[in-house]
Amino acid sequence: MEYQNLLESALELEEIDINYYRSRHLWIPIGARGVFGGQVVGQALVAAIATVPREKSVHSLHSYFILPGDNKIPIQYEVQRIRDGKSYCTRTVLAKQKGRCIFTLTCSFAIPESTGVEHQQPMPECRGPDSFISQQELMKGLVKHPDVPKWYSKYIEKVLELEDSPFEIRHISLMSVEDVLYPKKSTKQLMWIKAKESLRDDLSLHKTVLAYATDYHILLTAAKPHGLSPISKPRLGMMASLCSSIWYHDSKFRADEWQVYRRLLYEMETTRASSGRGLAFGRIYTQDGRLIASVSQEGILRVDSKDEKKSKL
Repeated sequence: MEYQNLLESALELEEIDINYYRSRHLWIPIGARGVFGGQVVGQALVAAIATVPREKSVHSLHSYFILPGDNKIPIQYEVQRIRDGKSYCTRTVLAKQKGRCIFTLTCSFAIPESTGVEHQQPMPECRGPDSFISQQELMKGLVKHPDVPKWYSKYIEKVLELEDSPFEIRHISLMSVEDVLYPKKSTKQLMWIKAKESLRDDLSLHKTVLAYATDYHILLTAAKPHGLSPISKPRLGMMASLCSSIWYHDSKFRADEWQVYRRLLYEMETTRASSGRGLAFGRIYTQDGRLIASVSQEGILRVDSKDEKKSKL
């Protein structure tokens, strides 16, 4: 799939009946088992939004990834209208392929209100995005580095040739190729992120794009305390999202937050990894320090071992 106007086309759905929608485009990252999780979350949210009055805005969502999505056939989204109240309403979305449910999402919508009670976790101190190089620049540096295995160099070359991410990402802890090859063990990571393209001035659109973006790198945070990566020894063998949640805090989240001259700071932290699963939490700030969303995600985290047989979930 080409990435021209990706963010809007990737989220576009076809309405096939009342409460039923179908995907138009699906993307599987190179080397991944199924459709990118952030895209499925975003599309399911688009389906839910289509059944809700415009005066209500999504404030939270909770989802489960059940089976990998196949990009060769459309995903059908069935919206269940659980409740419609004066101030709040609730929707559940079932994503299906070949008659099987591959993903579920439950989300709540509310009319924005002000009660005078407001606080937030302060934005962490860090330098601005222009102080760091982009993820794409780091990948280009890895291709020719002598310490990078040939198989991984070929993989990166393929990604650079065939994929052009819809987001520009700048990792704060990765200032050079050496930082990628020999990462410091940590329970936290920070990155600046922004959409590469301009988006329509539509709050619902920006919330779905934000949902798409939250899936980038958050689960990888759970591998950082162990120094695990695709080329570490031992190496990170498998990562797969199991469930995720997003809480939207700011009803004034506008289109200009995603314009070329603005970035979002994504702060991620892992609190636990055990039983083959890792747990991570995230906070997303505008460049001027507003906390606009909080995120959590749990996923499968396995170390590759020649002694272990590969198995299905």
